[in-house]
Amino acid sequence: MAAPSSGFWTALVLAAAALKLAAAVSEPTTVPFDVRPGGVVHSFSQDIGPGGKFTCTFTYASQGGTNEQWQMSLGTSEDSQHFTCTVWRPQGKSYLYFTQFKAELQGAEIEYAMAYSKAAFERESDVPLKSEEFEVTKTAVSHRPGAFKAELSKLVIVAKAAHSEL
Repeated sequence: MAAPSSGFWTALVLAAAALKLAAAVSEPTTVPFDVRPGGVVHSFSQDIGPGGKFTCTFTYASQGGTNEQWQMSLGTSEDSQHFTCTVWRPQGKSYLYFTQFKAELQGAEIEYAMAYSKAAFERESDVPLKSEEFEVTKTAVSHRPGAFKAELSKLVIVAKAAHSEL
């Protein structure tokens, strides 16, 4: 299994610093999955944290080419109050055309999120989507219909544990 790119770690460190996390982030769990073209909606989901406290679900539809190997990395702070979910293509740029995407969280509310048309690979840097191409809510990052230009290679999300009412 390929190690996360330096761009992944840079994004994670910058997000953590921006949020001024008090606790250290645990070593992330990385799981490979195939992104399949064909225009059909597919989802990939993973849980992390004590008792599966947090869930990240990546839902998409894409066209063109053949399957691409992607990865989902999940991490939690040592106090289990912060959660990271990164979905990306380790080889950098995806050659698929995404007709839609959404990364949705359960158990946490988003504090930082960014989507990229190109993920860092070798000597190249991440290329972020324009802010008008995607939207961020408390629990999801998704494409903006009519504005999204069909290029996606990486999503980075940092979230804080949702407060439960007693």
